[in-house]
Amino acid sequence: MTTDGLGPALHALARCHRARLATLLAPHGIHAGQDVLLLAIWETPGLNQAALASRLSVEPPTITRMLQRLERSGLVERRADPHDARVLRVHPTPRSRLLEGTVRRAWAQLDEVLVAELGEAAAARLRELAKTGASALQGDDRGSVG
Repeated sequence: MTTDGLGPALHALARCHRARLATLLAPHGIHAGQDVLLLAIWETPGLNQAALASRLSVEPPTITRMLQRLERSGLVERRADPHDARVLRVHPTPRSRLLEGTVRRAWAQLDEVLVAELGEAAAARLRELAKTGASALQGDDRGSVG
């Protein structure tokens, strides 16, 4: 593995972002990764677990474990779909709604740190490049090693 390539730099940035976010959210009982799941649930209440897994690009068993933990914490509830009892719909609880501002402020705080360091123009360019890169790599089957 080359340490001066784009991949390691992106990985280091993502790792530092996640660690800093974990530090900000831990006092509120939110663990790494739960914030992104909660944001999806707050933005679109009532999604099923498969839709959440797809939206977050994770495997369904991962979402199941995350939801179980959030449910035990009283932050989400899973309800049977009124038209198909086999499907569970995920909804935020009032308790989780109280944390929504905290989570959004933590994300905004990290954005402010990056903008302060990079400047507005570079931060905007980084955002666009990150979106383009994610789009390019999503579903790309050219990455097989062989």
